[in-house]
Amino acid sequence: MSLPTPEPAHLAALLEIVSARPLLRRKDLARRYGIVLTTVDRWHAAGILPPAIYLKGCAIPLWRGGGLLEWEAKSCTPTLPGFG
Repeated sequence: MSLPTPEPAHLAALLEIVSARPLLRRKDLARRYGIVLTTVDRWHAAGILPPAIYLKGCAIPLWRGGGLLEWEAKSCTPTLPGFG
């Protein structure tokens, strides 16, 4: 049994959804905020970043681009407890 071939319109819609909400990795966050990977890990562990998602069978945290944009709008400057 073969899977149906998606129509071009469905593929375009799917690509639009995926490109609008990419999944970002730790190194993407580090580059975006000008920090090192260990700082991303600390912010994640301290709950400073929005919750990460995990794909099935994968232990690597990923963040949705839209979720980060909302988080940035709510808290312009993240601070660690005891540092301001």
